[in-house]
Amino acid sequence: MPQHLTQSDLTVLLNRAIKEYFEQSVTQAKQIGPSYQRLWEILRDLINSGGKRLRPHMTLYAYRAFGGKDIDKLIPIAVAQELLHFSLLIHDDIIDRDYIRYGTDNIAGSYLKEYAKHIDSDDDKVHFAHSAAILGGDLILSGAHSLIASSELSDSEKTSAQQLLSRGIFEVAGGELLDTESSFLPYRDGSALNIARYKTAGYSFITPLLTGAVIADASDRQIAHLREFAIALGIAFQLVDDLLGVFGEEVTTGKSTTSDITEGKRTFMIEKAVQAMNDEQKSRFDALFGKKDALPSEIDEIKQLLISTGARLATETEINEYVVTARQSLRALEFNREDQDTFEALIKKVTDRTK
Repeated sequence: MPQHLTQSDLTVLLNRAIKEYFEQSVTQAKQIGPSYQRLWEILRDLINSGGKRLRPHMTLYAYRAFGGKDIDKLIPIAVAQELLHFSLLIHDDIIDRDYIRYGTDNIAGSYLKEYAKHIDSDDDKVHFAHSAAILGGDLILSGAHSLIASSELSDSEKTSAQQLLSRGIFEVAGGELLDTESSFLPYRDGSALNIARYKTAGYSFITPLLTGAVIADASDRQIAHLREFAIALGIAFQLVDDLLGVFGEEVTTGKSTTSDITEGKRTFMIEKAVQAMNDEQKSRFDALFGKKDALPSEIDEIKQLLISTGARLATETEINEYVVTARQSLRALEFNREDQDTFEALIKKVTDRTK
């Protein structure tokens, strides 16, 4: 990767490739029908509404750090990481029954408004809106594989990239299922960190970082250290996300700060709170946590419990411990100063988000 390419330069290249992908898809969809064209236009508009392109950047960072030179052949592979992420966000919003993403209507939210013009039943509106969103997420997931298959990588490189992508999908599906079930199955200590490892660390960090490294022909030792770095940073990322999901500012995160509470998600922070509660607090918590129609005052009560029990502080401490582990793995990789700085900046970006 040429040294003069800055992060902004890379973002321009990535966004250009994303634009081309969606322009082609919209054109092809138009041949099938206006409704299909509209789905692709909604997908295109949403992916351009937000997102920091973190995962494709990581693929390019790792590729450069391990000696990769041909940036052009890596752009479609990096974009595939963004498409994987986008598809999972679409599906995750359906699971969470959220209708906002990046501060605007997500796919289901857009169709909920569109179908309201034609459907009277509220249940049917939701059903058909979710159906359209599922189709959209599936299409984007297919697109991630397609970009790798049609890239200029060698056959062996394509195989490696496809295998890493598939492994990421396999892990995130398992983590997502465990996360979904945690709201109603019997509670077990320690499950939240396991969910964070598989729901987030795999596809969001291991897959993009190892893809760039493997294509750059990193050694087995380097891959092992990079995997350790990715796992630690990925879990830290999810713990930060859990904090923002309750204590963040919706206007800046673009996500609901109540759904984790009303859905009864058993995050690491919730685990810590439950462990520290007295009987009276536990009784009140059980009455309010997971209550679909919780009042704003009741949601605030849960938030105050998370603070008073020390669960919020415990989560922040845990994040810092994973950051230490990530930095230890990073030092073991013995990158040059420029790449070391790039990865240090990545740690900061992932863990020092607006609260």
